[in-house]
Amino acid sequence: MPAASDRPSSLLVIRLSSFGDIVLAEPVARALKHAFPGSHLSFAVSREYRGLAALFRSVDEVLAYSRGGPEPEFEARGRAYDTVIDLQANRRSRRMLAGLKAGRVIRYRRPRLGRFFTVYFPRLWKGAQPHTIQTYFRTLEPLGITYSGEVPTLVPGGQALSKGRSLVGDGPVIAICPGSSSEHKSWGDERFSKLACLLARDYKLMMVGSDRDGPAIQRILRDASGCDINAYVGTDVEVIAALLALCKVTVTNDSGLMHLAGAVGSRPVAIFGPTSPLLGFAPVAEGAVVLSLGLPCSPCSYHGNRPCRKDRRYCMEGITPEHVASVVAGVMQGS
Repeated sequence: MPAASDRPSSLLVIRLSSFGDIVLAEPVARALKHAFPGSHLSFAVSREYRGLAALFRSVDEVLAYSRGGPEPEFEARGRAYDTVIDLQANRRSRRMLAGLKAGRVIRYRRPRLGRFFTVYFPRLWKGAQPHTIQTYFRTLEPLGITYSGEVPTLVPGGQALSKGRSLVGDGPVIAICPGSSSEHKSWGDERFSKLACLLARDYKLMMVGSDRDGPAIQRILRDASGCDINAYVGTDVEVIAALLALCKVTVTNDSGLMHLAGAVGSRPVAIFGPTSPLLGFAPVAEGAVVLSLGLPCSPCSYHGNRPCRKDRRYCMEGITPEHVASVVAGVMQGS
């Protein structure tokens, strides 16, 4: 731990995107506040994720960055910080730093080489990469902070929880989050609708997603019209967090809501296809389950945003609704 005279009094963490990466950065903010309790801790995100970072209890201030217009806007432009922890480590964050007065800058180093071999040369190397949270914490080592198993922890406010309770009602509830950052990472509307009908026989269901997920949720609800399923689609991330906190199990693709669900105390059952938990993005919540066939062709890209090179999506089609329903039932019974 640095000497008292070297301890920063003002810190800035930069992690602009994406949704899941920001959730995984929450333990970093908490560890910094614990190590330097008297400091002022700011956290910079892209404007669209401001509401998410606002759920970080250890953060004193959330700062928004926007790329709109000819000149990017950053609310901290011109400010001075003792220490900046750049977890984005790309051109955008470097451009942001050019407009700051930073006494010390510590940058995140992505495990590019290991991930590259895992995706493109699996015959040479297909071992598990360190989890993203662990690699974040390596960035903090110059500050005397080491990783000791921290996981994301978010607590929605009372007003959001009250709204969530009015939507889910009483009794154990299962959430289904069919959204994903890419259509190639999605298990598929047809499989989600069949899963929903299988689970609706024995459990209360809540379909949850952002406005971007709305069209997929509407298609699933239409296909499962004979089944009793509630739904929430909206932009208020705190309400989404509250809904997931009130659900014992959350079924997701490999997505940001997978990480959010675990952070608020729900047990994720996550479906991985073109991506792989080997890359370091698996859910870390207690009781989380990852469903992945581990095919030789998977992962086929870092982020699952490329079309499948096979004639069919075997990595997704091989995970059946019946199997997922069985896994969810087992998790519900054990919770």
